[in-house]
Amino acid sequence: MNYANFPLDKRMPLPSADAEKGEDFIDIERLLGMAARQVKVVAVCAVIGLFLGVIYLQTTPKQYMSVASVLIDEGLNKVVDDISAASVTMQTDAALLSQIEIINSARLASVVVDKLKLDQNQDFMNPPQSALAKGIGFLRGVIGYFRSSSADEIPGMENVDAATREAMKKEASHDYAVLKLQNEVQAQRNGRSYVIAIGYQSPNPALATAITKAYSDAYLADQLNASFDATERAAVWLQGRLAELRESSQKASMAVETFRAEHGLSANSDGQLMSDKQLADLNAQLIVAQADTARASARYQQYKAIVDSGSDNAFNDSAIASDQPASSVITTLKTRYLTIAKRLQDVSANYGADHPQAVALAKEKADVSAQIFGELKQLTENYRNEYEVAQTRETALRQKIADAAGKSSIDNQSQVKLRDLNQQATALTTLYQTFLSRYEEASQQQSFPVGKVRIISDATMPLSAAGPRTSKVLALFLVLGVLLGAGFGGLNEFNERFFRT
Repeated sequence: MNYANFPLDKRMPLPSADAEKGEDFIDIERLLGMAARQVKVVAVCAVIGLFLGVIYLQTTPKQYMSVASVLIDEGLNKVVDDISAASVTMQTDAALLSQIEIINSARLASVVVDKLKLDQNQDFMNPPQSALAKGIGFLRGVIGYFRSSSADEIPGMENVDAATREAMKKEASHDYAVLKLQNEVQAQRNGRSYVIAIGYQSPNPALATAITKAYSDAYLADQLNASFDATERAAVWLQGRLAELRESSQKASMAVETFRAEHGLSANSDGQLMSDKQLADLNAQLIVAQADTARASARYQQYKAIVDSGSDNAFNDSAIASDQPASSVITTLKTRYLTIAKRLQDVSANYGADHPQAVALAKEKADVSAQIFGELKQLTENYRNEYEVAQTRETALRQKIADAAGKSSIDNQSQVKLRDLNQQATALTTLYQTFLSRYEEASQQQSFPVGKVRIISDATMPLSAAGPRTSKVLALFLVLGVLLGAGFGGLNEFNERFFRT
C-alpha cells in the first residue's frame, strides 16, 4: 500500500503545473470542495455577525435628525439697495460656500451655546453612548492612564484660587461645547439652488429640534447684525470723512476769496471781472467819443472855411442847420439882409445909387453882413472849443483804455490761478455733498437693516429615528461575519493535517 509523502512543515506542496497551461493555476474544483467543507464555519460566523448586529442595535441609542432650510434671497433687500451706495450680488458658488463656512463658524456656535446653555445641558455634553463606544472609551482611558504623568499638568495651577479655577473650568466647558457643536452641526447646499440645509443629530429629538431652530435663528440674526455693523462702520467712517471734507472745502473757498480780494478780482453778478467790464465800457465810450470828435471836427472845419473866406462871402456861406444854437439869430439877420438888399435894389433902380436912401440902405446892408460874419466867427469859435473838448476826451479815454488793458492783462493772468483755486474748491464741495448724501443714506439704512436670508423650512420635531438604520447595520455585520467565516475556513484549510482520496 502506497502512502503519500507529507513534508515536515505540515504544508501541502503546490500541485505541479505546466508553465504553458495557465488554467492549471486555479483549481475551481478544489476551491468548491474547500467551500463545501467550510460552509458550516462561514454560516456560524454569519449568524454570529447577525447576532452582534442585533446586540449593537439594541445597545446603540437612536439618533434623531432635525433639519431647517434657509434661502439666500437677493430680493429681500432691493429696497435697501435702491438707496444704498454699495450692494453685493451673491451669484457665485464661492459666495454660497462662504455662507456655509459662516454657519460652521465658532462664533455662530458660541451664540447657540449661550442661547440654549448647552454647556450646562447633560443631554448635549454627555449624550448616551453605545456599548461599542463605551468599550472604546474605556480602552482609551486605560491607555491614557498609563501614558499620563505629572508633567502633563499645567504648571502653576496649584497656586490658582478656587474661584479662578472654577471660572477656568466653566470657560473650558463652554469652549468644549462650542467645539462639539461646531463639529456636529451639518450644513450643505441643496443641489444647485440657493438653499442651505442646516441639520443637527441627537439622541434627544427635542434637543435636536431646539438646536436646529436656534442655529437658523442665529444665522438669520447674524446676517442682520452683519448688515447693521457694516452700515454702522460705513456711517462712522463717513462721519469722520465728512468733517475732514468740510474743513478742506471751507479752506479752499476761503483761499479763493482771499486771492480774489488780494488781486482785486471782484466779479459782477454774471461772473465777469470788473476790469473786463470796465474795459468794455471804456471801449464803448471811446467809440462814442470818436464819433463826437469827428462830428465836432467836421463842423469846425466847415465854419472855419466860411470865416476864412471873408465877410463878403459870409452871407452866401452862412447856411447852418436849424438845430444849432445861433440858427435863429443868423436866420433873422439873413432875413433882414435880404429885405435891405431888395429895398436897396428898388431904390437904386428908381432913384440911383447916389440917392441918400440908397446910401443909407447900403450902409445898413454892410452892417448886417458884418453882424452875420461876427455871428459866424462866434459860432466857429464855439465849434473849435467843442472839437478840442471832444479831442481831449477821446485822448483821455484812450489813456484809460490803455491802463485798463494793462490791468486786465494782469487780472487775466491772476485769473488762471483763481480758476485753479476755484476748481479745487468746487471739486471739494461736490465731494463733500456726495459724501453727505452717502452718509444720510447710510444713516437711514442703519435704522432699517435687511438681510438676504430667510427661513423657508423651520425645524420640526423628528417623528422617526435617522439612525442607526437596521437594514444597513444588519447587512454590514452579516458581511463582516461572512468575511470572518471565510477567513477561518481558509485558515482551517491551510492548517489541515489529513489527506483525502
